[in-house]
Amino acid sequence: MSKDIPTKDYMQDGWDSGPTGCHPYKRGSRHNKIGMTIMFAFYGIVLVQVIHAMLVLPFFPIPFAILLGLGFICYVAWNAT
Repeated sequence: MSKDIPTKDYMQDGWDSGPTGCHPYKRGSRHNKIGMTIMFAFYGIVLVQVIHAMLVLPFFPIPFAILLGLGFICYVAWNAT
């Protein structure tokens, strides 16, 4: 028995069709790979900036509070999936 909810129950008709000439999303396409590369480069830059900020900030409770908040965000995101 499948527990899938039919899309017609929560989406309007035509949600999966784009306008004429619109490029449909294709997993693994060159456009997708370039976008994912840019996204992961951005995540890497942000991670390096956060680590650098942790090393530069002289007062211990500030980096600890930031890391605690980031840890809580990761915990919530992990459990949400």
